[in-house]
Formats: sequence, C-alpha cells, structure tokens
Amino acid sequence: MENTHWKIEWSDALSMSNPEIDAEHRHFIELVNELNGAIRDRRDKSDIERIMKLILEDSIAHFSHEERLFVEKGFPSAQGHAQIHSELIRKFKQVLKEIHTTEFSREWIETGLTIRDLLVDHVLNEDTQYIEYLRAD
Repeated sequence: MENTHWKIEWSDALSMSNPEIDAEHRHFIELVNELNGAIRDRRDKSDIERIMKLILEDSIAHFSHEERLFVEKGFPSAQGHAQIHSELIRKFKQVLKEIHTTEFSREWIETGLTIRDLLVDHVLNEDTQYIEYLRAD
C-alpha cells in the first residue's frame, strides 16, 4: 500500500491555465514523486542520483521557458521570480551533491520531502502570481 504522504497529486489548484506550463509542472510532479518513491524504497544510489539530475535538468529548462514568457508577456516581477528560480536551482544542485557524497540516511528522506514541498510552494505561491500575464494576449 502506497503512503500518500510522499506523493504530490495534480489538482486544478496547481494549474497555471497554460497547457505547456501545466505539462511541465505535471512532469516535475512525476519526477518528484519518483524521487521520493526511490528514496522510500531505498533504491540504488545511482538511480536516486539519476532522478535528481533529471529534476535539476528539467527545472533549468522549465525556468528558462517561464522566464521567456515573462519577457514576452511583460510580467513586472520577472526579475524577482528569476532570482527565486536561481535559488531553487542552487538548492537542487546542493541536494544532488549531498546525495552523491553521502550514503542513504534520514537526511535523504527529509531532502526528498523538502524538494516536494519546495515545488508545491513555488507553484502555489510564486507561479500563481503570473497566471493573469499568461492569459493576456
């Protein structure tokens, strides 16, 4: 039986009303769920590192896409939001480094849950600020 404490479920509350951004956010959720499942199941370190690398690569591509949209749509808080993206990327790189240089521990579990929380918090509290700019034509 799967513990839902580990998982993020997609809901309309997470939607940005933009099919491309929503697809990218759904993919993030899948990767974070996969990471937490791998940590929970104590899969091989190399598998956990692989998933974390995918999260990092996807976040870089996704944040770049969002930042292009900010310019295109004239989002006034674009610079501040880009700084938040930079900080998230820094945190993801640090997590990858920690996983690479340590063995399985309670900290990995906490890290996986923290990444889940960072993602949900970012989408709900930061990304929702630009929904109206995405809708503007």
